[in-house]
Amino acid sequence: MAAAPDLGPVTTAAVSRWWIVRRLVAAGLLTPAAAGHALVAVAGGGMNLAALVGFAARRDPNGVALNDAGVAVTFTQLAAQCEAMAAALRDAHGIGRGAVVGVLCHNGGGLVRGVFAASRLGARVTLLNPEMTAPQLIALIERHHLSLVIADADMMTLAAGGACPVLDSAQLLATAPTNHRPLGRVTGGELVVLTGGTTGPPKAASRKPDPTKFLRLFLHLVAALGLDRHPSAYIAVPLFHGYGIAAFLVALALGRTVYLVPRFKAADACALIDAERIEVVAVVPSMLQRMLAQPGADLTSLACVITGGAALPAPVAVETRARLGDVLFNLYGTSEAGVAMFATPRDLAAAPDTIGREIWGVHVTVRDAADAALPVGEIGRLCVQSSAAVAQGAWIETGDVGFRDENGRLFVRGRIDDMVTSGGEKVNPWDVESVLLTHPQVKEAAAVGAPDPDFGQRLAAFVVLKDGAAATAEALSVWLAERVARYQRPRSIELRTELPLTAIGKVNKRALVALLAAPASAV
Repeated sequence: MAAAPDLGPVTTAAVSRWWIVRRLVAAGLLTPAAAGHALVAVAGGGMNLAALVGFAARRDPNGVALNDAGVAVTFTQLAAQCEAMAAALRDAHGIGRGAVVGVLCHNGGGLVRGVFAASRLGARVTLLNPEMTAPQLIALIERHHLSLVIADADMMTLAAGGACPVLDSAQLLATAPTNHRPLGRVTGGELVVLTGGTTGPPKAASRKPDPTKFLRLFLHLVAALGLDRHPSAYIAVPLFHGYGIAAFLVALALGRTVYLVPRFKAADACALIDAERIEVVAVVPSMLQRMLAQPGADLTSLACVITGGAALPAPVAVETRARLGDVLFNLYGTSEAGVAMFATPRDLAAAPDTIGREIWGVHVTVRDAADAALPVGEIGRLCVQSSAAVAQGAWIETGDVGFRDENGRLFVRGRIDDMVTSGGEKVNPWDVESVLLTHPQVKEAAAVGAPDPDFGQRLAAFVVLKDGAAATAEALSVWLAERVARYQRPRSIELRTELPLTAIGKVNKRALVALLAAPASAV
C-alpha cells in the first residue's frame, strides 16, 4: 500500500507552494475548466453554500456524490434534489434570506439535502445535535429563533414542542415539485455550528460562504493529505460537528464519493471499508481505536486516515502506524477558529501525541496567565489567529493548555477547565491519564476532579481494560503510585466496561463526574 503524501514541516517556501499548485492542477481544481464550472455555478445560483453542489455536478455529472447507507446519489441528482427542496421550502413554508433553519439529522442524505436546500435560499442554517434532549432542543429553538426545523423521521418528536414547524426530511424531498418557479440568484446565508450542546447552552460559531477566507486552508489540506488521489471517503464523524461538515465539504468540492451511515458502529465501519475498498476515512480517535480492536478487521485499503475532534492518544497513533503504515493525519481545530493545525505521518512517527504545526493562514501562540508569550517547551494557554476564524484577526482562546517543542511541533496537555487544585498544587488530569495509558493492560483512561475534605479536590480515575486483561483497581493504584507525584495520585480508580462519550466521540467528563456517586460497574 502506498503511503500518504507528507509535506514535512509546514512552510511558505516557494517550492512548497509550487508543489501544491502542481498537485491541484493535476487534480483538475486549478484549471480553466474548473474556473469556468465555478463561475457558471455562482452565476446561476449565487454565492451560497449550494454553489458547491452545482460546481461538482458540472465537473462530473454522472459521478456518485453520496453512498447514503447503500443508496447511490449522483452529483446531478443531488443538485436537482436540493433545488427542488429549496423551492418547496420557499413556496410552501416561506423560507428565504434571513430565515433561520435548523437541521436535526444523523449522517445521511437528509442532512446533506437539508443544509444545501436552505443554503440555496440564503438562510442561516443551524446544525443541531441529535443527541440533545427534547428540553434542550426546545430551549435552543427559542434562543436561536429558528423559523423551521428539518429532521429525520425518528428525530421529529424531539423538537415537536418548539415554537416552529418541524418537517420530515424524507417527506420534504418526496413532495418537492420537479417543476417549479425558478429560484434565481441568492447571495448570502450562513452555516452555524453549535459548540457543545449536551450540557449547558451551546454557543454558535457562524460562517458565511466566502471562499476567499478558506482558500489557503482548502488548498493546503487537499494537497498535503493527498485527497485528490482517492476516489472515495467514509466520513464517520457526525456532520453536525465542525470537523465532520468541513470534511464533507472538502470531499464534495473534490468530486469524491462520500459514504455516510446514520450511526457509527465499529464492526459495521470495518466491514464497509473492506467491502467498498474505501481509501480515506475521517474519524475521531475513539472510533479509530474501536476499529483497530475489531477481530479480523481488514483496513488495508485505507491510504489516508484523518483523526480530529478529540485528543489522539499516542498508543492509538503508534498502533495505526504499525498496522497500516504512514497513513495517519491528526487535525486540530475549534468551532470558532476552524482547522488550525495538523500532524503528518512524519510528525506522528517522531512524536505520536503531537497536534502538528500551523496550516497556512494560521498563527498560534502559547501564553501564560499574564498573556505573555512563552518560550519553547513551556506549557501555557494555546491561542489561535486564523483567516478562517469566526472573529477575523482576533486571537481565539482554544481552552487547551499545551506547548511547542524545538522542532516547531505543538502539543496539547489538557483543558484549562479540567485543571484541579489539590492541597494547593495544580494537577493536570492529562498527566495521570497519559501514564495510565502506558500500562500494558489499560485500553482507555480518564481522570476528573472530585471533592475531597482534606485537599479540596483530588483526582478520580476511570479505566477500561484491554480484552482479557485481569488487572485490579488496587494493582493499578500501586503501579501508578510509583510513576506520579503524591499530589497527582487519584483518590480512586474505577474499572468500567466503557467510558461515556459525547456525540462527537470525546470522553464525556461531565458524565464521569456524575458517575462518581453511582455504583461501579463490573468489568
